[in-house]
Amino acid sequence: MGCYRLLNKDDFVPLYIQLQRKLRTQILNGEFKEGEAIPSETEIMKTFQSTRGTVRKAIALLVSEGLVHQVQGKGTFVLLRPLSYTMTNFGGFTDYLKSRKEIAVSKVLEQSVVIVDGKEYYKLVRARGVKKEDRIQYLMIDTSLIPLHLFPGLDQYDFERESLYQVFREKYQIYPKRAEINLSPEKINAQTREILQVDKTEVALLKSEGSIFDQNDVEIEKVKIICGPNVEIKIMTNINGESNFAE
Repeated sequence: MGCYRLLNKDDFVPLYIQLQRKLRTQILNGEFKEGEAIPSETEIMKTFQSTRGTVRKAIALLVSEGLVHQVQGKGTFVLLRPLSYTMTNFGGFTDYLKSRKEIAVSKVLEQSVVIVDGKEYYKLVRARGVKKEDRIQYLMIDTSLIPLHLFPGLDQYDFERESLYQVFREKYQIYPKRAEINLSPEKINAQTREILQVDKTEVALLKSEGSIFDQNDVEIEKVKIICGPNVEIKIMTNINGESNFAE
């Protein structure tokens, strides 16, 4: 395994998350190839001087990210192929933090009108984060392309203060209902590294990219979300066809 610092027991980040980040960096750096087994639990324990419980939690996170899969009796293998999901219930950032009694923060990085395939779209790029006491931690960067023929005048709203999907619902009577999202790694650029405070050893983050559809199955948003290293993505579907979609 590559030369990496040992886990820092004095860091506020849990040891298993530190280990997961280090293993993910090695995978995304190409130290372990598609289909190749990563070192065994025992080898990882020795390399990073960690416990078996820490190693298992770290690997479980990598499995949930779709970067590795486990084969009983054989080991843990790299899985770098992009993962595709169709979701009928895709919870929004603002409402999610409200459910945790935390304060959502948005910082607009870019807003403009762009032409895509001959159609006008409102482009909105935001850093999304959480405020704790006097500190703001940004967790993800969202890029939205919204068709202006469906949302005329959308640029008049202040999306550092207002929820995008709440404006959709209340001002335009358009209700986000369904998402089709692809998950894949994204190389980290300088702006993303600075905003999300990504360690210099990491070269890629998880990207969610796809389309959002309304109650009439009309595409209302093209979206790309770059998730910081502290973000855990959970995907849930509702087999009865009902869904609640909010931001």
